[in-house]
Amino acid sequence: MQLTFFKSKLIAYLLLAVFSFYINYYFANIGLYPIDTFTFFDSGYLILQNYHPIKDYWVISGILVDYLQALFFLIFGLNWNSYIIHSSVLNSFISLFFFYFMNIYNKNLLINLILGISFALLCYPVAGTPFPYQHSFIFSLASILIFYLAVDNNNKKLWFLLPIFMFMSFFSMQLPAGLINIILIIFSILYFLKIDKKNLIYFLYGTFFSLTILIFYFHILKINFNDFLTQIILFPLDIGGGRISGSEEAFASANFFKRLTLRGTLGHFKFINLFIFINLFVIIKIFIEEKKIFLSKRIILDLVIFFSALSFIFHQIITANQTFIFSLIPFLCGLTIIQVKKLNIINNFIIKLLFVCVIIFASFKYYFEYNDKRKFMDLQNVDLTKSEKAKQISKKFKNLNWITPSFSKNPQEEINLLKEVIEIINSDDEENIALITHYQFFSLILEKKFHI
Repeated sequence: MQLTFFKSKLIAYLLLAVFSFYINYYFANIGLYPIDTFTFFDSGYLILQNYHPIKDYWVISGILVDYLQALFFLIFGLNWNSYIIHSSVLNSFISLFFFYFMNIYNKNLLINLILGISFALLCYPVAGTPFPYQHSFIFSLASILIFYLAVDNNNKKLWFLLPIFMFMSFFSMQLPAGLINIILIIFSILYFLKIDKKNLIYFLYGTFFSLTILIFYFHILKINFNDFLTQIILFPLDIGGGRISGSEEAFASANFFKRLTLRGTLGHFKFINLFIFINLFVIIKIFIEEKKIFLSKRIILDLVIFFSALSFIFHQIITANQTFIFSLIPFLCGLTIIQVKKLNIINNFIIKLLFVCVIIFASFKYYFEYNDKRKFMDLQNVDLTKSEKAKQISKKFKNLNWITPSFSKNPQEEINLLKEVIEIINSDDEENIALITHYQFFSLILEKKFHI
């Protein structure tokens, strides 16, 4: 009996690993939005040429994704496949971690697998290619799960690991990681003060380890701290502040108060809000039962989930990109199943069945709306069958089906223009060439160190 269950569990892990990898790999090859799609294409290559972010070129996100992409290029070669293997691996990592987490607290393997598949379907495939928001989102979710396990199991190794993942999320993209990290720090302090001081030292060890890596990075690459402060901290704060305050210089579609509507906050995120409201109900019930504030593990964990979910929605509202947080629906559903199970107030099987129905419906809805239509790339109104093979531009783009919003009627015209540009750049004998372009792939496909 136990052996059969073990085999079933192993098969489930293998199935989810393969599905989560290839579902992202598949959609990453369909269409593109150049300025977003190639964000880390040239930068990953240039790092291998000893040309580093902050020091040698300005960055508008974190720096971890650049270095991870450089690593994937180093291992799998300088090509498009290496690029989307990167994002596909991240999709597999967080899907498997979430599935592992659910298997600890929920013994229904089938429901856990449905949640894992739904999560994998709605997480990275929305964008497909490496993107800072997705990396920051994924590492933030991993940080929340690590925090949950560390608190619930009093695990010192996980307390050491937590700040490392918090650093990774922040240095992928300052938001949403910054908001989630603040929440985790506040509730970690409350946990240490009210419940268990012993694990504080391991959290500090993890923080010290992360800071040491950062200091070594500054020292070895001779990164100027003022440049780091300006590009990584102050510049993003200025952009975010402008969007929240409604500054005229801020991107209009990311204006917080213009998007703070019933449709924009409640309607658009209705499934996420459903689980947030259930979470709030659980928190209120626990407060009433325990008649204590911030003294139990359950209250701390539930409040972290509640405020984190609100923070993800807040960040999504002030971004100038399409929605990328729909994988929160299965994520919050899984955590809600765990919460409701602890209450023992209603038939858990009926609750789980209702939740699974919601998840299946939401998964199909957003799969067809965002993945199938490539909405994140603004291709929702484009006939994707008109795409052309990108290997016409370079053999390094093998498997990519090229079609963009700007040349949706005739992608071949765009490809021909890019081939002309490549010929012009390649025939120039100048060593120092600066390129101002949305198509940041010329350095890699020509294997030349351009200033991008």
